[in-house]
Amino acid sequence: MPIQPACAYAIWRPVGILDRLTCIMEGNRVSEFAINDRVANYGDGLFTTMAVRQGRIALFSRHVKRLCDNAERLAIPIDRTTLITQLRQAALRCDTGTLKLLISAGVGGRGYARTQDSGAGFHFSFHQPPSQYADWRQNGISIGVSEIRLGHQPVLAGLKHTNRLEQVLIKNTMPSNVDDVVVCDTEQCIVEASAANLFWRVGKTWYTADLALSGVAGVMREFVLEQLAAQGLRCEVGRYHIAGLTNANAMCVTNALMQVVPVHTWWYSSQRYPFNIAPVQQLADVCQSAYQSEYDDN
Repeated sequence: MPIQPACAYAIWRPVGILDRLTCIMEGNRVSEFAINDRVANYGDGLFTTMAVRQGRIALFSRHVKRLCDNAERLAIPIDRTTLITQLRQAALRCDTGTLKLLISAGVGGRGYARTQDSGAGFHFSFHQPPSQYADWRQNGISIGVSEIRLGHQPVLAGLKHTNRLEQVLIKNTMPSNVDDVVVCDTEQCIVEASAANLFWRVGKTWYTADLALSGVAGVMREFVLEQLAAQGLRCEVGRYHIAGLTNANAMCVTNALMQVVPVHTWWYSSQRYPFNIAPVQQLADVCQSAYQSEYDDN
């Protein structure tokens, strides 16, 4: 069947050890993925990864809101009701594990410009959750500092868009003796970790980076900020130089799959900074209790 000009949605179905892409276009199933899809050519799209348990997505309403908000900012036309329906259907097929949704800005266009009828494509894939996350949550991780710096782009800041070359370079250059890295911008201000947001505590005050210039606004970051406020714990959001982390007494990384992971060791300028993981574990326990109510209830 020839490739049609717009893709309504697509589903990755596991076949043995490989995945086969099944693309649904205007209600008809085809086997090809358009070579002129904008997400493949330009990174013109957005994505999210979701934890699924027994067919229910964790942090469901937050994922939906972020996808809709991000799509609006990128001018990708998606229907919220259709999005929710497709997410729930895909979650039932996934059952338990990790569900990834990639939303493409459709196909076509040249010289970067979209066509008026580019449409939007939904592409789902199913994965096993990273095996190390359970151990990380219990025992913590070591973290270094990335040599790669994030550029400033306020128009894209906060979005989980599919143009991820900076993150690819961060992963490719990450030292082998650490589990993750702190990532800064070009002014040496803290932004995030390689694939997670970062929180740290100085005294009794928690801190996390402002993401107005770069970085990804994670749904788990939003959830943790709300839980800190609910517990009456102070958390400041701002621009902080990397050297300020030397005053921290606790640190953690967060995302929708790993949830809250303590950092037990931070390496900076060849110096080792050990952290007490107990404050993070206490925070994680509070978050875990509230986390159960964040699953889709449909």
